[in-house]
Amino acid sequence: MESLQADALHPGWVKGWMVLRVKEALPGDFVSFHAHAAEAQAEAQQRGTGHQVFHGSHRPGSDEFIVD
Repeated sequence: MESLQADALHPGWVKGWMVLRVKEALPGDFVSFHAHAAEAQAEAQQRGTGHQVFHGSHRPGSDEFIVD
């Protein structure tokens, strides 16, 4: 996870773009986290239907996330 910005509101967390597998409603299932929107979009497109990109925070080493 290069060039990820620290989340000032959540120590130990980072800000960026996440791919979630959305079923009927958020939050969905965490898939991956990226520093750049284009990387996340490519990942979501590759994974197919039901995968969407959101901006938010992630605690590295976990599946925990917060959508902005």
